Order: sequence, then structure tokens, then C-alpha cells
Amino acid sequence: MHIERVKKYVLSILACAVLMLHSLAVAVLGTQTNGAGGSRPGLFVMSVLLGAFGIVLVRAINRLPVLTPWLLTAPVIPTVVYVLYFQVIA
Repeated sequence: MHIERVKKYVLSILACAVLMLHSLAVAVLGTQTNGAGGSRPGLFVMSVLLGAFGIVLVRAINRLPVLTPWLLTAPVIPTVVYVLYFQVIA
């Protein structure tokens, strides 16, 4: 395997992991707020945007088309966090 391909794989994994971790953290933070001032929906939107940015970044690193059906998976992490929190914990 060529070194350039390995660099793309490593950078893609790191970028996706870091942005998805931040997406998860913002989603969890949104469940911990008391909802004053509409912060919960705002944090949900920020979490979705972080996930979408992670997908776009991985596609751009690998020089693939940015608009893809994979962008529909961006709200998965925040939605799972909110459903689990409000169904199980609350």
C-alpha cells in the first residue's frame, strides 16, 4: 500500500473520530441543560452539524463527492443520545 493512501486513511479516521466524539459530547451536554433559553435544541443542531462536518471532511480528504447519502447519518448520534436519555433516564 502506498504511503499516501495510508496517510488518507489515518487522517480520515482521526478527523471522523474527533468530530464524532465532539458531536457526542455536545449531544450529552444538551441533555444536561435545564432547557432555559432554548439551549437544548441549539445544542442538538450543533451536534448534528459537527457530525455532518465530520462526514464532509472525510469525503473531502479522500477526494470524493461531498454531497452523499451518508450525510443523512449525521443526526444519528444526537438522536440516539436524546432518545436514550429521555426514554431511559428521565
